[in-house]
Amino acid sequence: MKTYEEVIDFLFQQFPSYQQKGGSAYKIGLDNIQAICNVIGNPENKIKTIHLAGTNGKGTVSNYLTNIYQQNGYKVGTFTSPHLVDFRERITINGEWIPKKDIIYFYETFKNALSQLAPSFFEWSTALALHYFHKENTDINIIETGLGGRLDSTNVIQPLLSIITTIGLDHKEFLGDDIKNIAQEKAGIIKEKTPVLLGLDIKETLPIFERISKEKEAPLYQTKGSIIQQLALPSYLLHNWRTALEASSILYKSFPVSIEDNPKKYLTIRGRWQVVQKEPKIVLDVGHNEQGVHAIVNQLDNESYDQLHIMLGFSAEKETERILPLFPKDATYYITKSNNQRSADPNIIQHHIRAKKVNCYNDFKEAFLTINRTVKKDDFVLICGSVFLVGDVLQEFF
Repeated sequence: MKTYEEVIDFLFQQFPSYQQKGGSAYKIGLDNIQAICNVIGNPENKIKTIHLAGTNGKGTVSNYLTNIYQQNGYKVGTFTSPHLVDFRERITINGEWIPKKDIIYFYETFKNALSQLAPSFFEWSTALALHYFHKENTDINIIETGLGGRLDSTNVIQPLLSIITTIGLDHKEFLGDDIKNIAQEKAGIIKEKTPVLLGLDIKETLPIFERISKEKEAPLYQTKGSIIQQLALPSYLLHNWRTALEASSILYKSFPVSIEDNPKKYLTIRGRWQVVQKEPKIVLDVGHNEQGVHAIVNQLDNESYDQLHIMLGFSAEKETERILPLFPKDATYYITKSNNQRSADPNIIQHHIRAKKVNCYNDFKEAFLTINRTVKKDDFVLICGSVFLVGDVLQEFF
Protein backbone atom coordinates (compact mmCIF):
# COMPACT_ATOMS: atom_id res chain seq x y z
CA MET A 1 0.00 0.00 0.00
CA LYS A 2 1.46 3.32 -1.06
CA THR A 3 1.20 6.52 0.96
CA TYR A 4 -0.70 9.57 -0.30
CA GLU A 5 2.59 11.35 -1.02
CA GLU A 6 3.82 8.41 -3.10
CA VAL A 7 0.61 8.28 -5.12
CA ILE A 8 0.66 12.03 -5.83
CA ASP A 9 4.32 11.84 -6.79
CA PHE A 10 3.44 9.01 -9.18
CA LEU A 11 0.63 11.04 -10.77
CA PHE A 12 2.84 14.08 -11.24
CA GLN A 13 6.03 12.37 -12.36
CA GLN A 14 5.33 9.10 -14.18
CA PHE A 15 2.55 10.58 -16.27
CA PRO A 16 3.37 14.19 -17.07
CA SER A 17 1.04 16.92 -15.84
CA TYR A 18 0.31 20.20 -17.58
CA GLN A 19 0.76 21.96 -14.22
CA GLN A 20 4.38 20.83 -14.07
CA LYS A 21 5.38 20.13 -17.68
CA GLY A 22 3.24 22.47 -19.75
CA GLY A 23 2.45 21.61 -23.37
CA SER A 24 4.42 18.36 -23.45
CA ALA A 25 1.74 16.81 -21.21
CA TYR A 26 -1.18 17.76 -23.45
CA LYS A 27 -2.99 14.71 -24.84
CA ILE A 28 -5.40 15.14 -27.73
CA GLY A 29 -8.55 13.07 -28.06
CA LEU A 30 -11.20 11.31 -26.00
CA ASP A 31 -10.52 7.69 -26.92
CA ASN A 32 -8.16 7.12 -24.01
CA ILE A 33 -10.32 8.73 -21.33
CA GLN A 34 -13.34 6.81 -22.64
CA ALA A 35 -11.39 3.55 -22.35
CA ILE A 36 -10.35 4.56 -18.82
CA CYS A 37 -13.97 5.24 -17.87
CA ASN A 38 -14.95 1.83 -19.25
CA VAL A 39 -12.41 0.22 -16.89
CA ILE A 40 -13.66 2.06 -13.80
CA GLY A 41 -17.37 1.40 -14.41
CA ASN A 42 -18.43 4.43 -16.47
CA PRO A 43 -19.26 6.79 -13.62
CA GLU A 44 -19.63 9.61 -16.16
CA ASN A 45 -22.97 8.08 -17.18
CA LYS A 46 -24.26 7.73 -13.62
CA ILE A 47 -23.91 11.22 -12.18
CA LYS A 48 -25.62 14.55 -12.90
CA THR A 49 -23.30 17.28 -14.07
CA ILE A 50 -22.87 20.88 -15.17
CA HIS A 51 -19.95 21.32 -17.59
CA LEU A 52 -17.93 24.54 -17.79
CA ALA A 53 -15.41 25.79 -20.34
CA GLY A 54 -13.98 29.25 -20.97
CA THR A 55 -10.73 31.18 -21.18
CA ASN A 56 -11.42 32.91 -17.87
CA GLY A 57 -14.18 32.74 -15.28
CA LYS A 58 -14.97 29.04 -15.16
CA GLY A 59 -13.35 28.58 -11.76
CA THR A 60 -15.31 31.44 -10.23
CA VAL A 61 -18.61 30.37 -11.80
CA SER A 62 -17.94 26.82 -10.54
CA ASN A 63 -17.35 28.18 -7.04
CA TYR A 64 -20.53 30.26 -7.11
CA LEU A 65 -22.61 27.30 -8.32
CA THR A 66 -21.09 24.95 -5.76
CA ASN A 67 -22.01 27.29 -2.93
CA ILE A 68 -25.48 28.07 -4.31
CA TYR A 69 -26.41 24.39 -4.44
CA GLN A 70 -24.65 23.48 -1.21
CA GLN A 71 -26.42 26.24 0.73
CA ASN A 72 -29.70 24.92 -0.64
CA GLY A 73 -29.10 21.49 0.82
CA TYR A 74 -27.65 19.59 -2.16
CA LYS A 75 -24.57 17.38 -2.04
CA VAL A 76 -22.28 18.99 -4.59
CA GLY A 77 -19.18 17.51 -6.22
CA THR A 78 -16.77 19.96 -7.84
CA PHE A 79 -13.84 19.22 -10.14
CA THR A 80 -11.59 22.17 -11.01
CA SER A 81 -7.98 22.84 -11.94
CA PRO A 82 -5.25 23.75 -11.35
CA HIS A 83 -4.72 23.68 -7.60
CA LEU A 84 -2.99 26.40 -5.63
CA VAL A 85 -1.43 24.43 -2.77
CA ASP A 86 -2.70 20.84 -2.56
CA PHE A 87 -3.85 18.44 -5.31
CA ARG A 88 -6.99 17.63 -3.28
CA GLU A 89 -8.33 21.15 -3.90
CA ARG A 90 -9.28 19.94 -7.38
CA ILE A 91 -11.84 17.38 -6.18
CA THR A 92 -14.28 18.44 -3.47
CA ILE A 93 -17.72 17.59 -2.11
CA ASN A 94 -19.50 20.50 -0.46
CA GLY A 95 -16.18 22.31 -0.33
CA GLU A 96 -14.34 19.50 1.48
CA TRP A 97 -11.23 18.17 -0.24
CA ILE A 98 -11.22 14.53 -1.30
CA PRO A 99 -9.71 12.44 1.56
CA LYS A 100 -6.23 11.05 1.02
CA LYS A 101 -7.55 7.52 1.60
CA ASP A 102 -9.89 7.80 -1.40
CA ILE A 103 -7.02 8.81 -3.69
CA ILE A 104 -4.94 5.87 -2.47
CA TYR A 105 -7.92 3.51 -2.85
CA PHE A 106 -8.53 4.57 -6.45
CA TYR A 107 -4.88 4.19 -7.37
CA GLU A 108 -4.50 0.79 -5.72
CA THR A 109 -7.77 -0.48 -7.22
CA PHE A 110 -7.16 0.50 -10.83
CA LYS A 111 -3.38 0.90 -11.31
CA ASN A 112 -2.94 -2.51 -12.95
CA ALA A 113 -6.06 -2.32 -15.13
CA LEU A 114 -5.10 1.16 -16.35
CA SER A 115 -1.39 0.52 -16.88
CA GLN A 116 -1.77 -0.38 -20.57
CA LEU A 117 -3.73 2.84 -21.21
CA ALA A 118 -0.98 4.99 -19.61
CA PRO A 119 -3.30 7.80 -18.52
CA SER A 120 -1.98 11.34 -18.41
CA PHE A 121 -2.09 13.22 -15.14
CA PHE A 122 -5.31 14.97 -16.12
CA GLU A 123 -6.93 11.73 -17.28
CA TRP A 124 -6.10 10.16 -13.92
CA SER A 125 -7.53 13.22 -12.15
CA THR A 126 -10.72 13.27 -14.22
CA ALA A 127 -11.34 9.55 -13.74
CA LEU A 128 -10.68 9.85 -10.01
CA ALA A 129 -13.15 12.73 -9.66
CA LEU A 130 -15.94 11.02 -11.59
CA HIS A 131 -15.45 7.76 -9.67
CA TYR A 132 -15.38 9.56 -6.30
CA PHE A 133 -18.53 11.58 -7.00
CA HIS A 134 -20.42 8.46 -8.05
CA LYS A 135 -19.19 6.52 -5.01
CA GLU A 136 -20.29 9.31 -2.68
CA ASN A 137 -23.72 9.62 -4.33
CA THR A 138 -23.61 13.36 -5.01
CA ASP A 139 -26.74 15.20 -6.16
CA ILE A 140 -25.09 17.51 -8.69
CA ASN A 141 -21.52 17.90 -9.92
CA ILE A 142 -19.75 20.95 -11.29
CA ILE A 143 -17.12 19.81 -13.81
CA GLU A 144 -14.60 22.29 -15.21
CA THR A 145 -12.59 21.60 -18.36
CA GLY A 146 -8.84 21.57 -18.02
CA LEU A 147 -7.95 22.96 -21.44
CA GLY A 148 -10.22 23.81 -24.37
CA GLY A 149 -13.39 21.76 -24.53
CA ARG A 150 -13.90 19.52 -27.55
CA LEU A 151 -10.93 17.24 -26.81
CA ASP A 152 -10.72 17.82 -23.06
CA SER A 153 -10.87 14.67 -20.89
CA THR A 154 -13.93 15.99 -19.08
CA ASN A 155 -15.90 15.99 -22.33
CA VAL A 156 -16.91 12.36 -21.77
CA ILE A 157 -19.76 13.56 -19.53
CA GLN A 158 -23.34 14.16 -20.69
CA PRO A 159 -24.25 17.26 -18.68
CA LEU A 160 -27.59 18.82 -17.82
CA LEU A 161 -26.15 22.19 -18.85
CA SER A 162 -23.02 23.37 -20.67
CA ILE A 163 -21.58 26.77 -19.72
CA ILE A 164 -18.99 28.75 -21.70
CA THR A 165 -17.88 31.75 -19.65
CA THR A 166 -15.53 33.79 -21.83
CA ILE A 167 -13.48 33.49 -25.00
CA GLY A 168 -9.98 34.94 -25.09
CA LEU A 169 -6.54 34.30 -26.57
CA ASP A 170 -4.84 31.71 -24.39
CA HIS A 171 -3.24 28.30 -25.08
CA LYS A 172 -3.12 29.17 -28.76
CA GLU A 173 -0.63 26.37 -29.41
CA PHE A 174 -3.42 23.87 -28.69
CA LEU A 175 -6.70 25.63 -29.40
CA GLY A 176 -6.00 27.76 -32.46
CA ASP A 177 -4.33 31.07 -33.15
CA ASP A 178 -7.38 33.29 -33.34
CA ILE A 179 -10.51 33.94 -31.31
CA LYS A 180 -12.82 32.09 -33.71
CA ASN A 181 -10.79 28.89 -33.63
CA ILE A 182 -10.65 29.00 -29.84
CA ALA A 183 -14.42 29.53 -29.67
CA GLN A 184 -14.91 26.53 -31.95
CA GLU A 185 -12.87 24.36 -29.55
CA LYS A 186 -14.75 25.60 -26.47
CA ALA A 187 -18.06 24.99 -28.27
CA GLY A 188 -17.10 21.34 -28.41
CA ILE A 189 -18.72 20.83 -25.00
CA ILE A 190 -22.16 21.63 -26.44
CA LYS A 191 -24.19 18.41 -26.52
CA GLU A 192 -27.24 17.35 -28.53
CA LYS A 193 -30.48 18.88 -27.20
CA THR A 194 -28.71 20.03 -24.03
CA PRO A 195 -29.01 23.69 -22.98
CA VAL A 196 -25.91 25.86 -23.26
CA LEU A 197 -25.27 29.14 -21.44
CA LEU A 198 -22.81 31.82 -22.60
CA GLY A 199 -21.16 34.39 -20.38
CA LEU A 200 -22.05 38.06 -20.42
CA ASP A 201 -19.02 39.17 -22.46
CA ILE A 202 -19.24 36.72 -25.38
CA LYS A 203 -20.09 38.92 -28.36
CA GLU A 204 -17.63 38.64 -31.25
CA THR A 205 -17.88 34.84 -31.37
CA LEU A 206 -21.62 34.64 -30.68
CA PRO A 207 -22.49 33.55 -34.28
CA ILE A 208 -20.28 30.46 -33.84
CA PHE A 209 -22.22 29.37 -30.76
CA GLU A 210 -25.53 30.17 -32.41
CA ARG A 211 -24.66 27.99 -35.40
CA ILE A 212 -23.38 25.02 -33.39
CA SER A 213 -26.30 25.17 -30.93
CA LYS A 214 -28.74 25.18 -33.83
CA GLU A 215 -27.00 22.19 -35.45
CA LYS A 216 -27.22 20.24 -32.20
CA GLU A 217 -30.73 21.47 -31.33
CA ALA A 218 -29.30 22.75 -28.06
CA PRO A 219 -31.29 25.61 -26.46
CA LEU A 220 -28.97 28.63 -26.29
CA TYR A 221 -29.01 31.18 -23.46
CA GLN A 222 -26.79 34.17 -22.80
CA THR A 223 -26.17 35.81 -19.46
CA LYS A 224 -27.92 39.14 -19.13
CA GLY A 225 -28.97 41.45 -16.33
CA SER A 226 -27.74 44.43 -14.38
CA ILE A 227 -24.55 44.33 -12.34
CA ILE A 228 -24.57 45.30 -8.66
CA GLN A 229 -21.73 47.82 -8.39
CA GLN A 230 -21.96 48.78 -4.73
CA LEU A 231 -20.50 45.51 -3.53
CA ALA A 232 -16.87 46.53 -4.16
CA LEU A 233 -16.14 43.41 -6.19
CA PRO A 234 -14.29 43.46 -9.53
CA SER A 235 -16.60 43.55 -12.53
CA TYR A 236 -15.40 40.16 -13.74
CA LEU A 237 -16.57 38.55 -10.49
CA LEU A 238 -19.95 40.24 -10.84
CA HIS A 239 -20.23 39.04 -14.44
CA ASN A 240 -19.47 35.52 -13.27
CA TRP A 241 -22.11 35.87 -10.56
CA ARG A 242 -24.72 36.74 -13.17
CA THR A 243 -23.73 33.64 -15.16
CA ALA A 244 -24.10 31.44 -12.07
CA LEU A 245 -27.51 32.96 -11.35
CA GLU A 246 -28.66 32.32 -14.92
CA ALA A 247 -27.40 28.73 -14.76
CA SER A 248 -29.32 28.03 -11.56
CA SER A 249 -32.42 29.53 -13.17
CA ILE A 250 -32.13 27.27 -16.24
CA LEU A 251 -31.91 24.19 -14.00
CA TYR A 252 -34.49 25.40 -11.46
CA LYS A 253 -37.08 22.70 -12.26
CA SER A 254 -34.60 19.91 -11.57
CA PHE A 255 -32.73 21.70 -8.78
CA PRO A 256 -34.89 24.39 -7.15
CA VAL A 257 -32.92 26.96 -5.14
CA SER A 258 -33.46 30.11 -3.14
CA ILE A 259 -30.68 32.68 -3.68
CA GLU A 260 -29.79 35.95 -1.99
CA ASP A 261 -28.60 38.53 -4.51
CA ASN A 262 -25.28 38.95 -2.69
CA PRO A 263 -22.34 37.40 -4.52
CA LYS A 264 -19.99 37.88 -1.56
CA LYS A 265 -21.97 35.30 0.39
CA TYR A 266 -21.34 32.66 -2.27
CA LEU A 267 -17.72 33.46 -3.16
CA THR A 268 -15.16 31.29 -1.36
CA ILE A 269 -12.63 30.67 -4.12
CA ARG A 270 -9.05 31.59 -3.39
CA GLY A 271 -6.85 33.58 -5.72
CA ARG A 272 -9.57 35.68 -7.37
CA TRP A 273 -9.11 39.25 -6.10
CA GLN A 274 -8.40 37.69 -2.71
CA VAL A 275 -7.69 40.29 -0.05
CA VAL A 276 -5.23 38.66 2.35
CA GLN A 277 -4.29 41.79 4.30
CA LYS A 278 -5.99 45.14 4.81
CA GLU A 279 -3.21 47.51 5.95
CA PRO A 280 -1.40 47.74 3.66
CA LYS A 281 -3.93 46.11 1.36
CA ILE A 282 -2.54 42.98 -0.30
CA VAL A 283 -4.54 41.31 -3.09
CA LEU A 284 -3.81 38.01 -4.84
CA ASP A 285 -5.22 37.28 -8.28
CA VAL A 286 -4.43 34.41 -10.65
CA GLY A 287 -5.10 36.49 -13.78
CA HIS A 288 -2.38 35.38 -16.19
CA ASN A 289 -3.57 36.05 -19.74
CA GLU A 290 -4.52 39.16 -21.70
CA GLN A 291 -8.20 38.99 -20.81
CA GLY A 292 -7.50 38.30 -17.13
CA VAL A 293 -4.96 41.10 -16.81
CA HIS A 294 -7.38 43.58 -18.44
CA ALA A 295 -9.89 42.76 -15.70
CA ILE A 296 -7.30 43.21 -12.95
CA VAL A 297 -6.05 46.54 -14.28
CA ASN A 298 -9.62 47.83 -14.62
CA GLN A 299 -10.23 46.99 -10.97
CA LEU A 300 -7.06 48.84 -9.92
CA ASP A 301 -8.69 52.02 -11.24
CA ASN A 302 -11.33 51.62 -8.52
CA GLU A 303 -8.81 51.32 -5.69
CA SER A 304 -7.37 54.21 -3.63
CA TYR A 305 -3.78 54.08 -2.42
CA ASP A 306 -0.60 56.13 -2.08
CA GLN A 307 1.83 53.83 -3.87
CA LEU A 308 1.18 50.75 -5.99
CA HIS A 309 3.46 47.70 -5.69
CA ILE A 310 3.05 44.79 -8.13
CA MET A 311 4.69 41.40 -7.73
CA LEU A 312 4.64 39.38 -10.98
CA GLY A 313 5.66 35.95 -12.16
CA PHE A 314 4.58 34.09 -15.31
CA SER A 315 4.88 30.68 -16.86
CA ALA A 316 7.42 30.55 -19.67
CA GLU A 317 4.89 29.88 -22.45
CA LYS A 318 2.81 33.00 -21.75
CA GLU A 319 2.94 35.83 -24.30
CA THR A 320 4.27 38.34 -21.79
CA GLU A 321 5.16 40.84 -24.51
CA ARG A 322 1.39 41.24 -25.12
CA ILE A 323 0.33 41.10 -21.48
CA LEU A 324 2.87 43.23 -19.60
CA PRO A 325 2.24 46.56 -21.42
CA LEU A 326 -1.30 46.44 -19.96
CA PHE A 327 -0.01 47.03 -16.45
CA PRO A 328 0.22 50.63 -15.11
CA LYS A 329 3.54 52.43 -15.60
CA ASP A 330 3.54 54.22 -12.24
CA ALA A 331 3.86 51.10 -10.06
CA THR A 332 6.95 49.61 -8.45
CA TYR A 333 7.49 46.11 -9.86
CA TYR A 334 8.95 43.03 -8.23
CA ILE A 335 9.49 40.45 -10.98
CA THR A 336 10.05 36.96 -9.66
CA LYS A 337 9.37 33.27 -10.24
CA SER A 338 7.47 30.53 -8.47
CA ASN A 339 8.87 27.14 -7.50
CA ASN A 340 7.24 25.60 -10.59
CA GLN A 341 9.70 24.43 -13.24
CA ARG A 342 7.71 26.22 -15.96
CA SER A 343 8.37 29.66 -14.46
CA ALA A 344 9.74 32.30 -16.81
CA ASP A 345 13.10 33.97 -16.16
CA PRO A 346 12.41 37.28 -14.32
CA ASN A 347 15.14 39.01 -16.34
CA ILE A 348 13.30 38.21 -19.57
CA ILE A 349 10.00 39.49 -18.19
CA GLN A 350 11.70 42.71 -17.08
CA HIS A 351 12.32 43.77 -20.69
CA HIS A 352 8.58 44.03 -21.39
CA ILE A 353 7.62 46.12 -18.35
CA ARG A 354 7.04 49.76 -19.24
CA ALA A 355 7.94 51.23 -15.87
CA LYS A 356 10.88 52.98 -14.24
CA LYS A 357 10.91 51.03 -10.98
CA VAL A 358 11.53 47.37 -11.79
CA ASN A 359 13.32 44.89 -9.54
CA CYS A 360 14.11 41.22 -10.27
CA TYR A 361 14.25 38.34 -7.80
CA ASN A 362 14.88 34.66 -8.50
CA ASP A 363 13.21 33.75 -5.20
CA PHE A 364 9.57 34.75 -4.64
CA LYS A 365 10.15 34.75 -0.88
CA GLU A 366 12.85 37.39 -1.22
CA ALA A 367 10.55 39.47 -3.45
CA PHE A 368 7.67 39.28 -0.97
CA LEU A 369 9.85 40.09 2.06
CA THR A 370 11.30 43.07 0.20
CA ILE A 371 7.79 44.37 -0.46
CA ASN A 372 6.90 43.80 3.18
CA ARG A 373 9.82 45.96 4.30
CA THR A 374 9.06 48.67 1.75
CA VAL A 375 5.31 49.29 1.82
CA LYS A 376 3.45 51.71 4.06
CA LYS A 377 -0.05 51.17 5.45
CA ASP A 378 -1.78 53.27 2.77
CA ASP A 379 -0.06 51.50 -0.13
CA PHE A 380 -1.54 48.74 -2.29
CA VAL A 381 0.15 45.42 -3.14
CA LEU A 382 -1.00 43.25 -6.05
CA ILE A 383 0.44 39.76 -6.53
CA CYS A 384 -0.54 38.13 -9.82
CA GLY A 385 0.53 36.70 -13.15
CA SER A 386 0.70 33.00 -12.34
CA VAL A 387 -1.43 30.45 -10.52
CA PHE A 388 1.80 28.93 -9.24
CA LEU A 389 3.15 32.19 -7.85
CA VAL A 390 -0.12 32.91 -6.05
CA GLY A 391 -0.15 29.37 -4.68
CA ASP A 392 3.42 29.64 -3.42
CA VAL A 393 2.73 32.98 -1.71
CA LEU A 394 -0.43 31.64 -0.08
CA GLN A 395 1.37 28.56 1.19
CA GLU A 396 4.43 30.42 2.46
CA PHE A 397 2.96 33.59 3.94
CA PHE A 398 -0.80 33.24 4.44
